[in-house]
Amino acid sequence: MNFIVPTDFSTNAKYAAKYAAMLAQATNSNIRLLHIIAPPLFGDDKLDPTYKEKVASSKNEASIKLEELRTEIISGNIDITCDHVTRVAENSSENIVSIALNIKADFIVMGTRGVGLIKKTLLGSNTASVIEDSPIPVFVIPDEVSFSNPKKIVFASRFHPSDLLAIKQLSIIASAFNAELIIVHFVENKKNKETSSLIMETFLAQIREVISYPKITCHIFENENAQNGIEKFIHVVDADLIALSTKNRNPFEKLFSKSMTKEMAFHSKIPLLAFHIKNIKDGVEL
Repeated sequence: MNFIVPTDFSTNAKYAAKYAAMLAQATNSNIRLLHIIAPPLFGDDKLDPTYKEKVASSKNEASIKLEELRTEIISGNIDITCDHVTRVAENSSENIVSIALNIKADFIVMGTRGVGLIKKTLLGSNTASVIEDSPIPVFVIPDEVSFSNPKKIVFASRFHPSDLLAIKQLSIIASAFNAELIIVHFVENKKNKETSSLIMETFLAQIREVISYPKITCHIFENENAQNGIEKFIHVVDADLIALSTKNRNPFEKLFSKSMTKEMAFHSKIPLLAFHIKNIKDGVEL
């Protein structure tokens, strides 16, 4: 597998790179570090004779920092392959997704900070945009994450057909760490719980048909609010990683509703993995 790790060289971005290294080491995967350089000059200033010189200087400085980070990563994970690349771009979130698609990355790994009293960093803002737009699953690594091997991975499922693809990818990670993969579906009341239990049995049977990893269980969890339910459930089972499905939202939805996945990403104290819901029939994201 291939992991791409965008970095702004902040402490939190370094946590994300180290977490990616832990994943890559366990899954025998590759890492590509990526730094997006905002052009030092804009508009007509690009005609300035010193423009190219400033861009070259910025790229050289970034390459030095990337090599230092690469050396730090491989010193503790000698079996992984890690390289790096720089790009000059005005919109880094779009370029992160584009570059990840070009190198056929399996996962994007990014850092972020909480919102509360701490203002989102530039990297945090980009993380939100990447979660919204990327068809590639996105790992979101919180500040000061634990680097112990994950033992319990929770996936909040809607029993959507594309969840099987997500669970298949998760099973590869789970098997690398011999971790439990816990599938949970949230319902608002007991009536819905009874109906969902029947659907869950069918869904689990479908999982068993396509995934051989044995340490997979399914659960129904009752809670009036989905986000609160997720937070309670991961606390009850003592999860090390939470995975969610998200979807593209139109401008109206973005204006009047919040993305639960993005809210969780900025408040979760454990790593979060965001998958995009896809239409299995034609491969188009919903």
